[in-house]
Amino acid sequence: MKPVMYHYVRPVAEGLPHFPYLKLSDFEHQLDNFGRLYGFVSRDALTDWINGGLTPNGVLLTFDDGLRDHVDFVLPVLKERNLFGLFYIPTGPLTTGQLLDVHKVHLALGRLGSSKVLDWLKMTAPAIIGLTKSKLEIGNHYLDQESDQSTKFVKDLFNWVLSREERCAILDALLDFAFAGAPPGWDEFYLDQAALGELIDAGMGIGAHSHTHEVASRLSPGRQKHEIELSCALVEELGGSRQWGYCYPHGISSAFSTETQRFVAHAGCPLAFAVRPDDIVSPLALTERYALPRHNCNLFPYGSASWGHASSLL
Repeated sequence: MKPVMYHYVRPVAEGLPHFPYLKLSDFEHQLDNFGRLYGFVSRDALTDWINGGLTPNGVLLTFDDGLRDHVDFVLPVLKERNLFGLFYIPTGPLTTGQLLDVHKVHLALGRLGSSKVLDWLKMTAPAIIGLTKSKLEIGNHYLDQESDQSTKFVKDLFNWVLSREERCAILDALLDFAFAGAPPGWDEFYLDQAALGELIDAGMGIGAHSHTHEVASRLSPGRQKHEIELSCALVEELGGSRQWGYCYPHGISSAFSTETQRFVAHAGCPLAFAVRPDDIVSPLALTERYALPRHNCNLFPYGSASWGHASSLL
């Protein structure tokens, strides 16, 4: 089984000239290619594997972050081809009506580009820049992404260095600057309850992806436990299921710990997905079930990022 991970999939990204996304036509070409080479994992085959059966062959399609793209553009393609997908939802936006910090970063970068974001930060919060550079000497969390070094630096700053409290005011001010005081609303960006219902009615799997999309390994044990249990409970209320497991925000090995894995297991999830480019070849009982690998779609033909257009807002 070859799990493959997707995020933004859309025809265009107008008003976001620096925004990386998978063009819808490339997504369809990639599915064509997967079909010829591997085939796809069905809902029944995945359910059987979760319940102790044999490992299915084929590509398992997974989609992160509960994005509006997934019902507007992805779902019609999957329905037309009779394909199954797993959709992992961060539940915060549905309860707060707010954009998550991780996506505020994406939107600001997509609107301005990393150079302008850094220029704004140097003027607005110069001490933060110096602090971040010293803390990031140990490595970079975005080495495998199709981004320039400045973009990776900005993502590291907001996702890995600053606490939620430290970044809140700075990030909101940055987003207001980028969109002249009128950033996109949460319901323009994420799936709402009705859209989730469309996915469920189409037979897709809905699982939990935390509540606020924080890096789990940077949170206290109590906060990690709360994020996981709240997200799982809300997903069930919305019609999803713990059967489909959990998906770690950011996904790389340093983004979660053995303690995080224990909390996921205690929450009643039979598995959890990370991000590591490997296939799954064994029954679930014989795998590292709370750190399952997934390939990024950009590792395959037709998976390279396209970039947005400047003509209008999102």
